[in-house]
Amino acid sequence: MVQKATASYCDFRPHFKTHQSATIGEWFREKGVTGITVSSVSMAEYFHETGWNDITIAFPFFAAQIEGLIKLNQSCKLRLFVNRAEDIQLLSRSLTNDFRVYIELNTGSNRSGIHHENRLQIDSIIEACSKLENVHFHGFYVHHGGTYKARSKEEITEIIAPTLSIYKDLKAGYPGAKFSLGDTPSASVMTTFDNVDELTPGNFVFYDWMQVQIGSCTLNDVALFSLLPVAQVSKDNNQAIVLGGAVHLSKDFVEDNGARNYGQVVNIINYEITPAPLYLSALSQEHGTITGNVETITGNHVVVCPIHSCLTANLHDHYLTTDGKIIDKRILS
Repeated sequence: MVQKATASYCDFRPHFKTHQSATIGEWFREKGVTGITVSSVSMAEYFHETGWNDITIAFPFFAAQIEGLIKLNQSCKLRLFVNRAEDIQLLSRSLTNDFRVYIELNTGSNRSGIHHENRLQIDSIIEACSKLENVHFHGFYVHHGGTYKARSKEEITEIIAPTLSIYKDLKAGYPGAKFSLGDTPSASVMTTFDNVDELTPGNFVFYDWMQVQIGSCTLNDVALFSLLPVAQVSKDNNQAIVLGGAVHLSKDFVEDNGARNYGQVVNIINYEITPAPLYLSALSQEHGTITGNVETITGNHVVVCPIHSCLTANLHDHYLTTDGKIIDKRILS
């Protein structure tokens, strides 16, 4: 991903909400990454304590963030998502040092941000920045959630194309702005990033079963798995119960042939990963129901490729590597 960004003359500010680990953060630093993206003030504080000094908080600003931002602003370059001119003024009064502002755009995913056609609101924010000495308009940010509904590389390209067209149009009207793209599917399958100045994906550090289904990666690119104890096997109905429920995996799922898949059981032999004829068909708080050919379960555990690695990782306080090392992390969301 670093090589992709460099080849397209893009700044690379990866999202650290996926791994939430200072140790894994160092892997990025070793590749020359200097700016990062997070989703909360507490996450920014954690990574700032480990030496990161150029941080984007990719969540719309709200007033309760002020106290933490005041502390961060003393020694950290901050980039904040702001969608109201009034908030620009509040931040300017509260923060002593310079900071930069993104306008998050809604280009169709309808999660958050300002609709890209609402030029009146966009211009009011930029104008508010221009009148204040310590505030600088940085640019526009899009995380297109629609790409997560794709099921092929071609669909990802089709879904993100209108956003890239919007960016092209905005560049003419806002020539000094930076244009940032945040979703993992787009960053994974696109080879060039015309009209994009920054890439901020996060999930790609681990990938997951959803990304395999989307077409962002292959199963052998996935780097995060859950090892779940098998508590009960019933060959009569081809089901098994594992200790692996919503509190361990989240309740995300993908539709697979009309059935909900909450996690794909896999086999890992000599680092080659293949799907087993088993999947998580239901979850409660601690219980997970495995459906399929349970006769292929040979040990006391099954290995599950999670649907959404960001959420699964967020539910645990450490990682265990294949050679037995523990990588510490925080639960920061």
